[in-house]
Amino acid sequence: MAENIEQCTSTESSVPRGQYDIVSKNVIQQNPEDWIQFGLGISEARVIEVLNTEQPTVKSNRADSFIHANVHGKNAVIHFEIQTRDSTEIPMPYRVAGYAGRGIETFGMPVYSHVIYLHPDAGRNDPGQYVQEMHGYNILIQYKVIRLCELDGQNFLDAKLKGLIPFAPLMKPPENVDSKEWLRQCVQIAKSVLQDESQQANYLTNLGILGGIILDYETIRDIILEETMQESSVIQHFTQQGIEQGIEQGIEQGVRKGTIEAILDVLEEQFQSNDVQTLKLVLENIEELQRLKQLLREAARANSLEAFKQTLEG
Repeated sequence: MAENIEQCTSTESSVPRGQYDIVSKNVIQQNPEDWIQFGLGISEARVIEVLNTEQPTVKSNRADSFIHANVHGKNAVIHFEIQTRDSTEIPMPYRVAGYAGRGIETFGMPVYSHVIYLHPDAGRNDPGQYVQEMHGYNILIQYKVIRLCELDGQNFLDAKLKGLIPFAPLMKPPENVDSKEWLRQCVQIAKSVLQDESQQANYLTNLGILGGIILDYETIRDIILEETMQESSVIQHFTQQGIEQGIEQGIEQGVRKGTIEAILDVLEEQFQSNDVQTLKLVLENIEELQRLKQLLREAARANSLEAFKQTLEG
């Protein structure tokens, strides 16, 4: 698990926070038919329209995608919530309950909710339901939890579903295929999807950005031609919005900052303590990147926050 976290950190630091969610939402909304059939596991569903999700929800969180569909001849809303990592501020069952309730209130139709976890370490403890057990006031809201790392990626490449291929690098590769070779196979299939040149550049960039959750930028750059990445209007868009931090310049400083954030995230997730943030200044005073990476591994293995503090002081 520590190795996966380290791989993720080295790349996530060079990608603006929230970019994975933005890219995922765009891919889903551009290919809603693929996604509702994937989420529901049926072919008897037809997209009617992608719905506006600019609606108030708990603490300004917004549902990623609401799709109006015909399911078995009846109108329904298919909801996809994208999570790179676990939801720590608000537990996911509470969030989905809010989204489902708002969806029913706003659109007046039943809601099928799905939570898609991108990072291999996320979603392990998501119960897939919100439960309130109070006599006379029982509430049960169930939703489907999908961890991409548990899906057989080869099945999705073989099916050549345009909306799912950009996520394939995060899925389980065939036996004896490492993550780098798996990315190469995903890119080869992505290039075979029929679309015009500009669309393909964006498509490959989306795949590369999502692959960055588990792979370092150099690997992605080697496999997806750098000029393709730079020409993509997706990259241009993030640059114009002022949220692209730059991949080449200052990358080591970015990796260092990302590693510190990952250490704090891991500690907060494991120990749920307000004392975790008091360690931030100590970590920021550590200049050696390798030392920070070692501390990230120690954070993932620590039995208690005190044990990690002792390692930090050692």
